[in-house]
Amino acid sequence: MRRPGRRWLSSAMAITGVAALAACSSSGSSSSTSPSTSSASSGTSAGVTKAQQMVSQLESTTATYPVPTASVSGVSKFAGKTVYYIPLDAHIPGFVVAGQAMKTALTKAGLKFQECDGAGTPSTIASCVGQAAGAGAAGIVLDAIPYGMANNALDSAKSKGVPIVIADQYPPSGTANTNQVSYLPGVVDQPTQIAWWLIAESKGKANAIISEETDSPSAEAYVQNALPVFKQYCPGCSIQVKQITATETNPQLQAAVSSYLQADPGAQYYYTEFEDSLQPTMTGIQQAGKSASIAVATATGTVNSLGLLKNGQGVKAVVLVDSPYEGWALTDQVLRMMTTSGPVTETIPSRLITSQNIGSIQVTTSAQSSGSWFGDSSYQTAFAKLWGIG
Repeated sequence: MRRPGRRWLSSAMAITGVAALAACSSSGSSSSTSPSTSSASSGTSAGVTKAQQMVSQLESTTATYPVPTASVSGVSKFAGKTVYYIPLDAHIPGFVVAGQAMKTALTKAGLKFQECDGAGTPSTIASCVGQAAGAGAAGIVLDAIPYGMANNALDSAKSKGVPIVIADQYPPSGTANTNQVSYLPGVVDQPTQIAWWLIAESKGKANAIISEETDSPSAEAYVQNALPVFKQYCPGCSIQVKQITATETNPQLQAAVSSYLQADPGAQYYYTEFEDSLQPTMTGIQQAGKSASIAVATATGTVNSLGLLKNGQGVKAVVLVDSPYEGWALTDQVLRMMTTSGPVTETIPSRLITSQNIGSIQVTTSAQSSGSWFGDSSYQTAFAKLWGIG
């Protein structure tokens, strides 16, 4: 899961079935406050215990990788063919790592890898899809790009029989995965992981602001699906959801963050949904004069946020996505579709990093690329065996 790019969707296209707190207001902010009753106190205690258990699990490394079990027949027929990888923005570190892993996996399978940078714009993404279809691509993998962002180009590619994988996005309601189009949602519970951490860290008394990116239904849904955790397990928490968009410049985002904090002087925590908004968020906190009092959390983390966490520079919790594994999982999915073996569920590992376990990992780009933050690379051999090349 990564930042979804510029606003392009109408409100009518929002994903259905997203959970929300009853306290949500029409302004897009939500809050839950602590009732001063003995039952609330009892609920808070039980919620903190549950949160502590969840955080302990989330902080752990991957013991067993979720590699699918069904084999893939006929991969050798596509030797020398090319699979196109189209990330929303090729400069985002998570996409870089996933792309590198895909290239390694495809090479192992005897295929070629071609990346085309979507540059965050519908026209460029459509051009990339057209380029892939025109070149006779064996498959197309889009990362963090909703289908509607390049609807006509993708329809054209699909009509030519090119299988399409859409990663890090929820499928539209009622959509089933097929050998033509398949969704791989990725780590959709990153805000929920931060919710558990906030409850445990604050002992059930968090006063927090969450910056929700509203540039796609998926990004909004990730945050909204986390809110019931607070409602059920943290009656003593006060949670304000504030909306931001990718169209905001850094100065605009900095000003927004500063304004949110000035309007809520009791805030102790600030969670910005994805790491690419972390730098202006930190500057906005500084402008509000809150650097010493605000604990920051973020997700889709890289060496950037981990470095701040390790050095005690304001960041207290980071959710990591196993992008190396995701690159192999994306390759597995597109190979299954190319060979008409049928898409399968691909689960992507993640890990919550806090002060409790930051010392167990190397905060380096090489460690980020290797996947050592999560476990080992045994899954590569397991995938290759499924493809008949192990």
